[in-house]
Amino acid sequence: MRIPAVALPSSPQPTRLRVVFLGAGLAAAWMALLYAFVLLPLQTGSGMADTPYFLPAVLMLAVALTVGHTTVSLRRHTEIAERKSLLSKTLYEFSRELSGALTAADVAETTFAFLASAVGARNARLIPPAEFATPPFPVLANRLEACVEQARLNWEPLPDGAQHALLPLAAASGTQGVLAFEAMPAVVSHPEFVEYIETVASLVAVALERSRFAEMARETEVRHASEVLRSSILGALSHDLRTPLAALVSMADTAALGKASPERQKRLLEAISKQAMTICQQMMNLLDMAKLSSGSVELNRAWQPVDEVVGVVLTQIRGQWRDREISVDLPRNLPPVCIDAVLIERVLWNLLENAIKYAPADAPIELAVRPLGDRLEISVSDSGPGLPDGDASRLFNLFQRGRQESDVAGVGLGLAISRSIVEAHEGEIGAANRLGGGACFHFTLPIGNPPDLLALG
Repeated sequence: MRIPAVALPSSPQPTRLRVVFLGAGLAAAWMALLYAFVLLPLQTGSGMADTPYFLPAVLMLAVALTVGHTTVSLRRHTEIAERKSLLSKTLYEFSRELSGALTAADVAETTFAFLASAVGARNARLIPPAEFATPPFPVLANRLEACVEQARLNWEPLPDGAQHALLPLAAASGTQGVLAFEAMPAVVSHPEFVEYIETVASLVAVALERSRFAEMARETEVRHASEVLRSSILGALSHDLRTPLAALVSMADTAALGKASPERQKRLLEAISKQAMTICQQMMNLLDMAKLSSGSVELNRAWQPVDEVVGVVLTQIRGQWRDREISVDLPRNLPPVCIDAVLIERVLWNLLENAIKYAPADAPIELAVRPLGDRLEISVSDSGPGLPDGDASRLFNLFQRGRQESDVAGVGLGLAISRSIVEAHEGEIGAANRLGGGACFHFTLPIGNPPDLLALG
């Protein structure tokens, strides 16, 4: 922060102005004497006493003295105006710097730099109300208490000739602290500078009050967000895990009775396996989201053929949903991409699972891969009910579902996890309604500069 040093009006200022005024008077008198005793005798041959020119000489002297006095007065007012302008400028710069201070520490740092630059203050410190009972050395508790009660600048001399000043910081909500600093005696004794420093204190107090309220607002927002997150997790777990667990227990009890036919037992075991896979997938989503949110996941990148990644996911999907039709549009000679294959497989799984859940059972799912410039786009489309009206990007938020009241099981983490994984790969993900009905989820991955596999071979 570049704040110009503010010069105090020096004590010999009035004497200097009197010298200027006296000089102007002597110059006027000297010019009047030259006019009376030199110029007039040369022109008329007689002195001032013998001619009617005495009155003009006196008038000239009076006018000269008046002009000199006016000049000195204007000079004094000009200096005062310039000094006040400089004070106002520094206060404006200081207030602008304080507007960018977000915390109490930032306010204190800005204030210390300003006082050092503007008035040469040193060893500045901010004493918060919590330290009023036991203030740091050399501040005494009784002196600090008196300063706060009197609500004005308090100072006492130091051995080196400087003054140790205490300045209360009073705001609308109460005292925000006390500003302690060391300065020259003229800074704390001159009325003009006392007013200036008290104005500085008002700005600092307001900034501290604002930072305190902002901190309270941030804490309240964090607590509210934590409560919302906790409620979302509990609601999701109670609804989307309790139901499949209850069905799992019921089917297991039925199979354990041994009264079902072999065909029915086979169907029960398949249903149990499917429900267990669903619960396992949801728990994996919760764990993955926790890892991604904490930043503890490191990408294990390698150059991978896209068709192999798609093939692995399709094998897993068809193992759980054998009757669902999935059409694949996979062009030949696609370039490899540098990705974490396991994480990208998770993205594809989430998008395909999402489409299977919301699309009708007889509606086909379309998986397409195509190059777009320096990126590779992978899309999953369905013929389901489509996306609800509104901003489609909100579907990728935590615990956000397309329709809150739905029979489709899910915690609302799959799309959020997919977005985190794609963004970690420097890609983009989005969703939109299809013109013919249904929804399309798509994401892109940068192609980069794949190695020449033939040359490496």
